[in-house]
Amino acid sequence: MQDGSTVINFIPGPVTPSRRVMKALSYPMPYHRGKEFSDIYKEIRSLLSPLFGGDGEISVISGSSTAGIEAMISGFSLGKRAAVIADGKFGERLGDIASIYSKVNYIRAEWGQTPTIDQLDSSLNEAEYLLVVHNETSTGIEHKMDVISDLASDKGVSLLVDVVSSIGGMNVEAETWNAKALAGGVQKCIGAPPGLAPVMVRDWGGYSRASYYLDLMIYRKMSSIDQTPFTPALPLFNALREALIEVHEEGLRRRIKRHKAISKILRKELINLGFKLFPEMGEIGRYSSTVTAIVVGKAEKVRELLKKRGILVAGGQGPLKGKILRLATMSNITERDVYALVSSLKKVTREVS
Repeated sequence: MQDGSTVINFIPGPVTPSRRVMKALSYPMPYHRGKEFSDIYKEIRSLLSPLFGGDGEISVISGSSTAGIEAMISGFSLGKRAAVIADGKFGERLGDIASIYSKVNYIRAEWGQTPTIDQLDSSLNEAEYLLVVHNETSTGIEHKMDVISDLASDKGVSLLVDVVSSIGGMNVEAETWNAKALAGGVQKCIGAPPGLAPVMVRDWGGYSRASYYLDLMIYRKMSSIDQTPFTPALPLFNALREALIEVHEEGLRRRIKRHKAISKILRKELINLGFKLFPEMGEIGRYSSTVTAIVVGKAEKVRELLKKRGILVAGGQGPLKGKILRLATMSNITERDVYALVSSLKKVTREVS
């Protein structure tokens, strides 16, 4: 179990931060317009850059990951034609946000599947922007960004990517994908408390100001002097800094490799127990290395019984509620934790059968 805690958290965010990260929440708060905070903010952006996988200008917004996503989408897609891959809850959310600011074409597939390459190719003919969730945690699918980015590039379509549940635990390659901008999360693979939203912009071409608090141009201006434009959530910045230091102490490549290895072990053990993996891998999808989704009878009852055993897992969302369980292997989850989950899952499913 993590840090000797009595609960193992397999929910796909917020994860359980380490004791070291939680301790940072109690650090004395610096003056947010002073040098101490400026140094913290500068260090955080420097530590985030390799996680995004390319050079770009990084801002950290005090708000949920959705705030960062909306800041990215609103600024770039205002009045434009946007296409969005909508094959899960968070892809649908990208479309919901974009529809406020632009004309949206949803590239849909049944949840647990992915659109075909032909679907994607034809949908990009009239698009100026393509919005993609790199890692769709509602279904356990990682989208093949190399294939998707190549198609977008061939069509001259700019790419905006949600990397909320992949940054810090999976390969995020902003430069290779030629992404215009990416919005991340801190409460998942990075292992920090929720409430901050990092955004990287690699190309400002076409950016328009669509709101005030979420105007990335204001953040850009203030970042040039290592400040945020509005009062930052100071304790969360302290905790994020500590979490990022932990990521780099482990080594980003090693951390990504660990996430992949642990998820592979979990899938193998689940299959050995007779569970069916929920997602069906299409042309642009592969199994996520941070969230595994399985088909489970009486899923909510199983989830309730696992909780009584000190193991937290997530259920299905939307039309998948009561049909699947989602098991996240993010941040500090260990191989030992996975075997504890599998053992308990085996006993619990026998109880409800």
